Amino acid sequence: MFGSVLTYDTYHLALYLLSALAWAALGFFFLLRGLDLQALYRCCAMFGLALTISAVMLVLDILRVLEHHQVEMALLVFGMALPVSVILTLKASYLLSKLDPG
Repeated sequence: MFGSVLTYDTYHLALYLLSALAWAALGFFFLLRGLDLQALYRCCAMFGLALTISAVMLVLDILRVLEHHQVEMALLVFGMALPVSVILTLKASYLLSKLDPG
């Protein structure tokens, strides 16, 4: 895909890392938004969900249950696009509630 410089394993390792970082960002977003015990539970739940998604995808990738393009798409959609869209949706709803006078 990127020539001989970036191998398949390095590319997938980067996808797993970015997926975990996106879910961690969502966890920190919940933690900074609430600053109470329930926010801490949500933050820990996001870390657990990131670990679960990454572990399941890694096992499916190692056992060759899924094709390479399916693993890439799943990591991009469930690992990165989903947490980022949740953050953006919550941020937009917060901003719209600030603009609504009633």
